[in-house]
Amino acid sequence: MDMFKFLSFILLGMCLLFGGCKKENPSVNSDSSIVEITVCTSKGELLENQVVRMYDEATYEAFKENHTTKALCELTTDKSGKVSFILENKKWFSGVSSREFMFVVLDAIDAGNYNWWSRGGTITAGKKHSFRIEIDRKNIAENPGLSTDESKLVLEDGVLKGLKDPSLTRLVLPASVKSIAPGAFWESKIESLVLNEGLESIGLQAFAKSQKLTSVTFPSSLKRIGEHAFEDCSALTEINLSKVNLEEIGSSAFRDTGLKKVTFPASLKKIAPQAFLNTQLVNVIFPEELQEIGNEAFREIATLKTITLPNNLRKIGYRAFYACTHLEEVNYVGQVTVAGGILESSAFEGCESLTKIILPQSISELQEGVFMECSKLKEIILPKYVRRIKDYGLRTNYKLDRIRFEGDEVPEIGNYSLPFLESITEIMVPKGKLSLYKAKYQDYQSIYYRNPLTSVIYKETACTDYLCRKVYALLFFSL
Repeated sequence: MDMFKFLSFILLGMCLLFGGCKKENPSVNSDSSIVEITVCTSKGELLENQVVRMYDEATYEAFKENHTTKALCELTTDKSGKVSFILENKKWFSGVSSREFMFVVLDAIDAGNYNWWSRGGTITAGKKHSFRIEIDRKNIAENPGLSTDESKLVLEDGVLKGLKDPSLTRLVLPASVKSIAPGAFWESKIESLVLNEGLESIGLQAFAKSQKLTSVTFPSSLKRIGEHAFEDCSALTEINLSKVNLEEIGSSAFRDTGLKKVTFPASLKKIAPQAFLNTQLVNVIFPEELQEIGNEAFREIATLKTITLPNNLRKIGYRAFYACTHLEEVNYVGQVTVAGGILESSAFEGCESLTKIILPQSISELQEGVFMECSKLKEIILPKYVRRIKDYGLRTNYKLDRIRFEGDEVPEIGNYSLPFLESITEIMVPKGKLSLYKAKYQDYQSIYYRNPLTSVIYKETACTDYLCRKVYALLFFSL
């Protein structure tokens, strides 16, 4: 009996022991795998508070192109320099027995310059894996791909004129740089660029044709981006100027780049001609203080879909948005405080996807052929301060459903300003102003070569909401 009790206790102890091992060692859990990462220096010093990021094959390739790529998950090392990623089978393996994962430690020096180290490989579901990531930190000046060392720069009296080492791919400018000379980095191999606080101007063609440039960090001190400064930087896809105290972007400054997104500074007042011509922008929101969009500034951007204009805009230049073939919406924001703005010739010509346009309230004059060849445009809403419409001002060469005038004062019109009679369905005017508009446009027929159509529908809008409450149909200008 005593022997039986003894053996029973032995068996019970063994069960408890093995059960405890299973609980403490999750690697034997078939529902998850564990990946343990140890982060240390090349000398074996364990590193606490290091962020370890996890990527799969696709996101890791994206990360190598852009270090801001969001990780699938990330953890911070403890005092022993370790993190443990627990990967549930159902979530991470979806019926497969293994997947490729990479684990990355990124050592960011600044927004555009960084080192990173990675380890990983095939992770099997339900198994434990361990990797060691060794970080070899070097002084920035010793890093062959990164420099703030003035000895590697051609620098005279605060003017940066170029590189002594043309092989540099990552560059952080020292605080002593006040301006960058014209053509200083023409056709450079720079991939990542951090412009220093204290920099005030970027000269003509300073980084033009630097076709490997993907990242630029702009300082708040910058006051001027010169003409053609970043022209033909085809790998540059995004810029953020929101913290920059900049009032003007120079002519062709970002022409023929790969830009898909730009964030403008609130201080911006002028975008010079051709500044963003032939880029790849999609949606553009202009700052409320912007006063001028120069000639051809956004010409031939086939990817552009929407723009939001400020309500105090004083000038939209010649062919500013010419041949933006996928532009669908034009909106405006902000309260109007000034009038006298000009919409110059052919500003939206060839925007064949545009269906409706609401112009900023500051616009007072439309010049020639603003909407020519806008084949899908069906409605034009003219602000209340419009006083003059020049020759062909509202012509599209296609049928137009509606022109809506918001002004109590009837605009002056030039030759062929309004659509041909057969090309317009209705004209809408403010309540109580129908007779004024009819009287002002008495020569409508003579302007339009005595077209045979003898009627057009006028509608009088009710109030500020422009809901039509009363419809006036008239036989108009009969032959």
